[in-house]
Amino acid sequence: MNDAAVMVHTGWVPGLLGELVRWHGRYYVGALGWPPVFERIVAREAAEFAAVPDDEALIWSAWRDGHFLGCLALDSREAATKGARLRFFIASDDARGHGVGTHLMRLALAAADARGDARVWLTTVRGLAAAAHLYSKFGFVLADEHDDDSWGASMREQRFVRERHAGSSAAVTASTTP
Repeated sequence: MNDAAVMVHTGWVPGLLGELVRWHGRYYVGALGWPPVFERIVAREAAEFAAVPDDEALIWSAWRDGHFLGCLALDSREAATKGARLRFFIASDDARGHGVGTHLMRLALAAADARGDARVWLTTVRGLAAAAHLYSKFGFVLADEHDDDSWGASMREQRFVRERHAGSSAAVTASTTP
């Protein structure tokens, strides 16, 4: 992502919560045909996440000229037991395929590494090939796959995990410019 006009913010900024929910609805419900309840599930869980203290919950968002491009959150509330969880990863139509997701992933994993998180994980569903490719590029492996109804309909949920072994150096580095 070499576009100097793209601004990446760490933390909650005005409009981010709404855009996060909006783009999950537009992409998953609108483009992929998931049931409308999925957008409400995202709204509820994102609002809960927004209330978590910053030392346990980080979020990065990319914007160009005030327009939302994408976001990714790192939920560290259970990092000591289950690992840190990546959540709410979404990109707008204009951002897909332009490196925004790669840059946000690099930032989130650099933060997890700096915190010393040995494991980072995320859930997704089967059939999202571009997302699975990105996860693999960053060292995530498919650890579990099962049927799950929590997405608003029965989906084949996948759990990807990235392990960082004790004594290893950080797997990614974060740049200060997008």
